[in-house]
Amino acid sequence: MSLPNVTTSGMPLSPDPRERIRDLLSPKFALTYKNRQQISDLSSTIPESDVIFVTATFDNLFEGTQALVHNLHTVVYPKVKNMTLVIFDIGLTPEQKEKTKKACMCHFIVFPFELFPGFFKERGCNAWKPLIVMASMLKANKLVVYQDASISYKDTVLELLDRGYRLGLQLWGANWMYNIPVATSKGMFDYMGDKPCAYLKYPQIQSGVMVFKKASFIVRTILEPWAKCGFEKDCFCPLTREDSVDCTHKKIEIHMCHRFDQSALSMFVSKLFTSERYRYHMPDSESENGRYVVINRDQREAGYFDKILAGS
Repeated sequence: MSLPNVTTSGMPLSPDPRERIRDLLSPKFALTYKNRQQISDLSSTIPESDVIFVTATFDNLFEGTQALVHNLHTVVYPKVKNMTLVIFDIGLTPEQKEKTKKACMCHFIVFPFELFPGFFKERGCNAWKPLIVMASMLKANKLVVYQDASISYKDTVLELLDRGYRLGLQLWGANWMYNIPVATSKGMFDYMGDKPCAYLKYPQIQSGVMVFKKASFIVRTILEPWAKCGFEKDCFCPLTREDSVDCTHKKIEIHMCHRFDQSALSMFVSKLFTSERYRYHMPDSESENGRYVVINRDQREAGYFDKILAGS
């Protein structure tokens, strides 16, 4: 499917990488001591591993999560050594929770919403996402891989991990995605102190599958600002999901919708790398059947956990 972009010209981001990095390292994107402690507490029970695959799930994603876990068990587990799968529960039913804990062959954590600002409970805001990535990074020796329930890995997964380790990150970037200002609220730009016109040439990055290296540069310039934005409602969630997630308008215009975690990540990565951003895109990102993963938002598998439990 091809989606139109807004192509109006505007003032670009600074051509000086030092200036852009200084902004990403500025106090407005710095985690507070309390923020760091909350992330550390989230990570406290995660076992140290070379590679940590992390995801989150809730009741409506239960069947999709089973499909994801089945793929991980059959494709990823046999190939990737010294790895841990971490699943955060952000709203499973009690029965789903018990089945997942017993069948996932993973480290299972209930996300403690009560310890975070109230807007974290607005599940569609996805403020939890950069935090679970950061928490996993504290226990990873090499890589953190985030994937949602729409992802299936191919047999080329080791090549993906190698690219992520060599380059520092791997993201799903497609030119048919809306420009960042089209799918990002004015409130997020206001919080970050940026003008929408600076980002008109950059399509949004999808945040359903991401690979990050355990490297200070990646953590400081991308993951920490992303997490800090997640802690701030005016940055991550200036609008409710109901008001802002619909990106299917017939008329394409600035601030048409808002994609929360995806909008913020797209801005930080684009600010850091500008026109070199494409180097960190997964090959064949223009198709949802890529070199390393398949994206299928309709994938479901209702009985995988039951099958495992019946055989145990």
